[in-house]
Amino acid sequence: MSVRGPDWQAVRKAERVEQRIVIEADGTVVARSGKVEYGQGIRTGFARIVAEELRVPIRSVRVELGETDRVPWDLGTFGSMSTATDGKALRAAAAFARTLLLGRASTQLGVAPSALHLHAGRVVAPDGRALGYAELTALEPLTGSVPGEGSTTDAERAEPVEAAPMRLEALAIVTGAARYPADVRLPGMLRGHVLHPPSPGAKLVSLDDRAARAIAGVVAVVREGDVVGVVAQRDEQALAGVYALEAQWKRTDTAPAQNFDAVLRRDPGVDAALARATLGLRSRYRVPHIAHASICPSAAVADVREHGADLYVATQRPFAVRDEAAELLGLPPERVCVHPQMTSGLYGRGNVADASIDAVRLSRAVKRPVLVQWTRAEEFRLAPQRPKLDAVAQAALDPTGAIVAWRYSALTNPHTYGAGPVSARLVEITSGRNAVPPYRLGKAEITLQVVPGAIRTGAFRSLAAAPHVFAIESFIDELAHVSRQDPIAFRLRSVDDARLRRVLETVRARSNWERRLREPGRGFGVACALYNGTYVAEVAEVTVAPIGRVSVDRVWCAVDAGRLVHPDGARNQIEGGVQQAASWSLLEELRHHAGEVITASWRDYPIGTCNDAPREIDVVFASDADTPSTGIGEPGSVPTAAAIANAVFDACGVRARELPLTAEALLGAGR
Repeated sequence: MSVRGPDWQAVRKAERVEQRIVIEADGTVVARSGKVEYGQGIRTGFARIVAEELRVPIRSVRVELGETDRVPWDLGTFGSMSTATDGKALRAAAAFARTLLLGRASTQLGVAPSALHLHAGRVVAPDGRALGYAELTALEPLTGSVPGEGSTTDAERAEPVEAAPMRLEALAIVTGAARYPADVRLPGMLRGHVLHPPSPGAKLVSLDDRAARAIAGVVAVVREGDVVGVVAQRDEQALAGVYALEAQWKRTDTAPAQNFDAVLRRDPGVDAALARATLGLRSRYRVPHIAHASICPSAAVADVREHGADLYVATQRPFAVRDEAAELLGLPPERVCVHPQMTSGLYGRGNVADASIDAVRLSRAVKRPVLVQWTRAEEFRLAPQRPKLDAVAQAALDPTGAIVAWRYSALTNPHTYGAGPVSARLVEITSGRNAVPPYRLGKAEITLQVVPGAIRTGAFRSLAAAPHVFAIESFIDELAHVSRQDPIAFRLRSVDDARLRRVLETVRARSNWERRLREPGRGFGVACALYNGTYVAEVAEVTVAPIGRVSVDRVWCAVDAGRLVHPDGARNQIEGGVQQAASWSLLEELRHHAGEVITASWRDYPIGTCNDAPREIDVVFASDADTPSTGIGEPGSVPTAAAIANAVFDACGVRARELPLTAEALLGAGR
């Protein structure tokens, strides 16, 4: 992904409290972050952090996310880093705000700060006198450089903060009050659609727009170079106008992106170790392209005026959208305000501003607000999708059954966006994420080849972690079985990390692994991962019908994400990750031919529904409250596919090395 804007680390070092914490006249505490909420629960988590530090009820904290004219600059919301980074910054700012409030109250009350305590938005003296936060900031808002990221400890808290609600925005979602981009209505707003080229970089040779202009309700046909759009009073009129356009395109022979080869680890002597080992194994694994399949397709509203613009969007990178729109419009970035709306499952899709830029172009042309919403077919055909993976794993064991040699080579596509320079480090943390296993491997060689995709690709939930872990944890399971070792015991003997051992031991006990019920067609599989500082181990129980259909009955998850800011929200994230990963493991594959996606609707692309969900997902946190918080939004989805595939093997003896695990694939693999 291309990165614009200020240096991230410099921004962090230069933070001021007024950028993060504001006390309003009614005592409301406003907490500000450049991150966005797209289902991971950070609004509630951030509110709890600030409430804890300032000793106020959670409901008195209003969290502002991603509003580019008010919040600190931020690179974007991705990588399960929001709590670990911005949560930490908010805690530091709130702790500093508490110090400032105590200092002001000390001066006014004539009492030492150490003798004061905070309660329900007031600073209280030993004799009962009290000053509210609003009183203390009425004449002078809180200002000053945040000195660091220190905070109180649990022991220093004078009183417990009430339990956080399940989700601050939950009521609005279930009642329909939540506003998504397609719900935005502005005075004079029109609807628009863009005619997208048949292939990337295609040039528009000719255009006949007479039929489109003749459609009732069409306000304008907009052409800017190779971009053509229709603006109308109603959505169906704009879409009909696009369908009525007669365009001739010329495909261009654009130079393909360069392949990138990365060596993630290369020890001397791997070939010799493989050759002299007692037992060896080699397997190949494939993961196909899958779609983001957000329930709502991309949508955005742009209101472009002569000297500024307001954008109402669903995005993971508000400041990147702002900068891209500003560049297109020739405006200073501060003249463009991005207002993030509710989202519906972005998981990487929100890193690019397709609909937003469509709306900006059309609004500029007609000088009125324009809402653009992609069709479902456009979303499947044109959106960036998860890259494929083709991996070969080879290993050797010594006479005791320990791994002494490991070779893993993988081919995948770019997991990034933009045309910026590609570095080895960027490839390693995106396309190479989790390609290095968390085990003692002996002599090891791990290589990665990143090649342009046949279709548009980009970041997806967990980047390359879930595909790599499917291959690696499936292969680890194969090694355990071929050497006649228990799959969990085999992993434990190869693990040095105490936290990874802890989640494996916890899920073993939680799932009753040693006494699991053995029946024909029923199987149990295990997989684990260390993702961006979060440890997770899962056991899946499946049933494989005689016709090959796989049902996921139960999943047990043990997770160590350090200190939990919002335990219920963390549990929800793990459960949601398992559900989504089960869907892409069992059902999902984006089909394409000759560089064009041929999937066009939900009929062509089934996703898991309530009928496909596991009967039970048991989540337990094996976390240490004194360990810094790590991310929870993605790790739950990472080991699920491997756990299911390993359970399938346990159930029916068929080793599935390719996703999705459809009945046809299993019956074919078993032949």
